[in-house]
Amino acid sequence: MQIEQKKAAQQHMVTMENRQRMTLTGVSDVSSFSETAVELKTSMGGMVIKGRGLSISKLNTDSGELNVNGEITMLQYTQKSGGGFFAGLFK
Repeated sequence: MQIEQKKAAQQHMVTMENRQRMTLTGVSDVSSFSETAVELKTSMGGMVIKGRGLSISKLNTDSGELNVNGEITMLQYTQKSGGGFFAGLFK
């Protein structure tokens, strides 16, 4: 059962409602947060959410859930961590 829960936490999904409410799964960490930007780590790599009046209404890193409210103006994935041996050589 513990393996099933770990797999579920690795699933990544983004749902946005009217650019005002966003629900994410597969979140492992929130690196930084302000009213204009949220930087986080997901099972699919880094992510930046930008907007105005942003707030986090729910964060559970055990289950990987994050809820963000506010006026969402941008969602961007950053490079996925890892990349193997050659990724480190050619930075």
